[in-house]
Amino acid sequence: MITRPDSTRSIASPITGSLCLLTGIVLVTSGMMCTTSPLDLANLPPNVAALLQPAPGLPIGDYDYFGSLKSSAEAREMVAAAGLDPQHPGHYARIGLVHITPELIAEGRDLFFKQQIGDPFTLNNILGLLGIFDRGILELALDSFDPSKDPSGALAFVREVFITSLTRGGGPVTNLRVRLTNDLHIGSRIIPAGTILDTGLDVAEGELIPVGLESGTITCALCHASVDPQTGRTVAGRPNNDLNINLFITLASNTASVFLRLTQDDISPLDPGFPRTGRTILDSHGNEVTLPDPVAFERAIDDFLFDASPFGGFEAAPDGITSVTKIPDAFTFGEGGMGWDGGFGVGPFAGVAAFSNAVHSFEINLLTPANFSERAGGIDSEVYLGIVLQNASDPSIRIPDGVIPSQWLAQVRPQAERESHVVLPTYPDPSLFSLNGLVFSPPGKSFMRDVLALSAFQQSLNIPPNQSPENLIALLDGSVVRGAEVFLAAGCAECHPAPFFTTGGITSNAVVKANNARASNRRVLDGLLRTPVLPSFDQPVPLPPVPNYLTLPAEPNSASNTSLPPGLDQDPGGYKIISLRGAYFKPPYLHDGGVAVGVDALNILEDGSFQVADAAAVGVPGTTLIPRPVSAANSLRALLDRDLRAILVANNRANAQLARANIEGSGHEFFVDPAAGFTHAQQADLIAFLLALDDDPGRF
Repeated sequence: MITRPDSTRSIASPITGSLCLLTGIVLVTSGMMCTTSPLDLANLPPNVAALLQPAPGLPIGDYDYFGSLKSSAEAREMVAAAGLDPQHPGHYARIGLVHITPELIAEGRDLFFKQQIGDPFTLNNILGLLGIFDRGILELALDSFDPSKDPSGALAFVREVFITSLTRGGGPVTNLRVRLTNDLHIGSRIIPAGTILDTGLDVAEGELIPVGLESGTITCALCHASVDPQTGRTVAGRPNNDLNINLFITLASNTASVFLRLTQDDISPLDPGFPRTGRTILDSHGNEVTLPDPVAFERAIDDFLFDASPFGGFEAAPDGITSVTKIPDAFTFGEGGMGWDGGFGVGPFAGVAAFSNAVHSFEINLLTPANFSERAGGIDSEVYLGIVLQNASDPSIRIPDGVIPSQWLAQVRPQAERESHVVLPTYPDPSLFSLNGLVFSPPGKSFMRDVLALSAFQQSLNIPPNQSPENLIALLDGSVVRGAEVFLAAGCAECHPAPFFTTGGITSNAVVKANNARASNRRVLDGLLRTPVLPSFDQPVPLPPVPNYLTLPAEPNSASNTSLPPGLDQDPGGYKIISLRGAYFKPPYLHDGGVAVGVDALNILEDGSFQVADAAAVGVPGTTLIPRPVSAANSLRALLDRDLRAILVANNRANAQLARANIEGSGHEFFVDPAAGFTHAQQADLIAFLLALDDDPGRF
């Protein structure tokens, strides 16, 4: 088998290729998938052929300059213009140039699969999640059989996760199902022994440990890599769409520390229904405040989170609003600003570094939200810290009575949540690069080395090929080409032009008309943003006494580097125009994952029209909430057909659980259906085209 260096396609023999062309099916022989070139792009209209060409990749050997690619010659000129010696490698990093090398990408891949996410203090000392997953095998085995060390059954569950993975027989798994041997206590629930839990964990063929847990800790790969069911291999960048994130979070001993990520009207520590038997602290005004009972509040947060989102969904923002989004992919090259709202666009690799940094320094950070807890959730900053710390996993940082939490913590652990971070001059104020003035940069390396390596690795990733029989048939019978013509006729290319099928811009939610919770949450930064600066990348960490700082330029089309980008700078906020590449492995669709339709929900007729066979499987309640498999083709129909979408949105909105999570599947009402002047056959062809958008859409 020969593997093309720019893709994961396998090239079979000419005989196998001929059989593919003759039969229109995929032959699998000794693990080989056949590869053909069924489309003669030269004979297609240029505007159609352009939609079926492969997208360019990250140019190895070039330099990134805050999102702009520079050739080696251009980089040398920039260094010389700065009065520095181009022969000195460190001088490139001195002015903000990042050399894109195979070594940097390989380093990023290693970090992606092996490095623990975030600061250890957060996950271990405060939340108490790492204490479950980073134990040695022998320690886990012994402690999981000791009720005094495992009163909730969490260790026994993790033990069974690994045993199930080890004994499954070696085949690939895309949702590791685990039978409990002990009762599992989560909040007020007791899940009895014998229950089979869907974890959503993936295990590649021939591997023993689930993806993202191989190094004995939690890594980026847990969410942003998954097993391709066609090949059984792990694909970096492909999201784990059915990961049961909240199950694992609720295993932690101090889940209450994430409370600011939830809508405070639904669950708040200020609710008088919680007994006032927690610690008594002094708030930021010197007033004595008694906190809610830590056990009761922990139980309530566990109960809320366990039901808060469907599989593959998560809530990352401590903004006082429950707004669940689906796990994004990590195929970032050519996609523009990062995040579902596109708000990360400044800095190295056009916002990819800012986004990667945010995962480590903001999303997985439980202390700095105190700086805006009053504005986000009406919670005094000291009250916020008191709640986070009164039930901390590490007993040494559980606050005593009668203290001001921030002052007490500064004495006990002055570097709490900063051991692996560099504090920017803007701290604790937000900038477009860092929302809390922190940058993840472990000591002993050059500044931001890990973030830059992770960013380069993500930028190097290419969409894996869709080698399903359905895609081959659609290429051979002309459906993909006809669908490309419909794509143009419907105006889809205005926002989703080739080759990346996105402009990289942000569209106001006044146009998108999706649920507004996530679209508007960055609006709280308006008027608070500071000029984004970073230490130059040639400096070691810890930084020298007088660091050299670089001011980050504004992203294209932005008014300044202290204002939100167009689309987010006005109410009601907006959403990023996402890339359509890889649509075949990205269901459910839209930012909230609300457009989800089951595999058997529809009967597709010969003319491309459909009949609803199972209305309950149209929407999240009958698919990712249970969970049940989601069909990419059926979900795309719901995205494109207004009648089917109406059923889906109604089903979603009727579910109280989804209403709390702001999951609707509404918006993006750019329908391609009979009411818009298109036939169902054209709709079916458009779906075939969208599913073909892989690394090389015109080739199988």
